[in-house]
Order: sequence, then C-alpha cells, then structure tokens
Amino acid sequence: MRHARGHISVIDDDPSVRSAIRAILLHQGYAVDEFSSAADFIEFEQRADPMFPGPRCLLLDVKMPSVSGLDLQRELQQRGIAVPIVFMSGGSSAGEAVQAMKGGALDFLIKPFDDGQLLDSVGKGLQRYVADVRKSLSSTDMETRFASLSAREAQIARLVSQGFMNQQIAKQLGIAERTVKLHRMHMMRKLGATNVIELVRILDAIP
Repeated sequence: MRHARGHISVIDDDPSVRSAIRAILLHQGYAVDEFSSAADFIEFEQRADPMFPGPRCLLLDVKMPSVSGLDLQRELQQRGIAVPIVFMSGGSSAGEAVQAMKGGALDFLIKPFDDGQLLDSVGKGLQRYVADVRKSLSSTDMETRFASLSAREAQIARLVSQGFMNQQIAKQLGIAERTVKLHRMHMMRKLGATNVIELVRILDAIP
C-alpha cells in the first residue's frame, strides 16, 4: 500500500521549519503534507480522500497567527477528528504545555529539536493511531456492518484490503473503474472506515 508507513501533516507558519521537517520525514519514507495555518489544514481535511492508506499523525506548532495550535486541537476534537498530535514550540509557557497534554497531545517538542526526537515522537504518534483504531473496533459491530454490504461491495472490500488499486480491481472483475470507485465509496461509508488501514482492521475483526 502506498505510504503505508504513515502520513504526517506538518502545520507551522514558518516555511523553513516546515521544509526542514519535511526533508527528514520524506527521507524516512513517510508521506508529508505541509500547512502554513490551522485554516489551511481544516480546508484540507474537508476535501481529503477518505481512503488514504496509512496511520496518521500531526506535527503542530503552538503559536500561529489567527488560530493557534491549541485552538486547532480543540476544533479537531469538536469535529470528531481523532488523530494523534505532537506539538512543537519555540517558546511556550508551562501552562500551554499542560493545556496541550490535558487536551490529549501525545508529545511536546521544544525547538530546536533533533532528528531523533522528531522521529521518536512521530513513531509514537503513528503507533497511537493504530492502537486507537484497534480499540474502536468490536467484532460484533464489524460483523453487522459487513453484513450490510452488497455482494459486490464485500468483494471489493476484500480486494482493497489486499492492496489492489481501483484500476486493477476493475480489470479483475470486468467492470468499469468508475463503478469500482462508486462501490468502494459506499463500502467504506457503510463500514465506517476512513482509510485502507482501518478497512484492514475491520476485516481482521470479523471471525
């Protein structure tokens, strides 16, 4: 699966910081998106592909113009977007750090931090994401959801979980690629999966 190692969103108003972090993470094989503001990230979330494969983590600057990192943390919670957050700061108060951690932040990095600290925090964030997905799944609930799929949707769910792309599935089943996309969208919605990693966990939870 493409980018199965992890998808990292870097949110910081300093382009030099974003660029440096991006280079480190890309070198380690992660998928990386950069955002200069909380508003840009929210806009991205609203139009993002819900089938993006791989666990997620946010690297979020505390102090940003207009909407701060702490403000974004609260907004994500209100929107029900559960993704591990690692805060970054060049000069936050102890109160801000405490507030971030009480809000569920995974870690709080003080700039400048080294590559090892960054990668360690990102690794923990991705592990937390996978663990949270596993906790949210119960075999009974997943069986009920899977039973709601049509025969074709169930067939496509199995193929997607095995790493096949839409074009490959279309060829294998002898149907149009746009038909695969439509069935896939309905299947993911019925199962409550937002990406391929969650789909795999759901199918694994079914006896």
